[in-house]
Amino acid sequence: MSIIYNYTPILLKDKSRLQEIYDLRVTAYEDSPKSVYVNKELFPNGWKDHLDEVDNTYHFVVIDNQKIVASGRIAIVDDVYELTDLKEALDMFELPKEKPVAYLSRLVVHKEYRKRGIPDSMDRFRLNFLKENKMAKFAIGCATNDRQASLLKYGFVNLGTCNFKFLEDKIIQEQSFFCNYLTDES
Repeated sequence: MSIIYNYTPILLKDKSRLQEIYDLRVTAYEDSPKSVYVNKELFPNGWKDHLDEVDNTYHFVVIDNQKIVASGRIAIVDDVYELTDLKEALDMFELPKEKPVAYLSRLVVHKEYRKRGIPDSMDRFRLNFLKENKMAKFAIGCATNDRQASLLKYGFVNLGTCNFKFLEDKIIQEQSFFCNYLTDES
């Protein structure tokens, strides 16, 4: 008999809870191969950047027992070069010219809540949010091998690999760069 979980993402409207997300981003990488890129030593105050608190960034969360156990965000930008962690990819790949652009990023799940389909539901929820609100013509994002199947399932196209910067120019990991035209079919 399999256990059925219902962890539905919601849009976070209470910006006072952003620190919980920053801390979760670090906690989620503990005891994983990605801990070399994100850990408490490198990010003692949680992992955040210039996009987190701007008006055109939307944070989505899964809450269990009033605790944020998963999060992901969408940043809507007119100038893709605002996405400083993607500079190399932006220089390598030709992107559509339409604006604004949606950047899906920072998807993390607390280790006690993994293997429950949360990343997939978060991807679906964020893409539906974009389509319903007609906020952008296309979406971009980066993913490691373990996340690629979900993005492909939702209509993203893998444009190739690039270096993703976790901490300015200091921490770099090779990831695949994805793009998705936000049509009703994708």
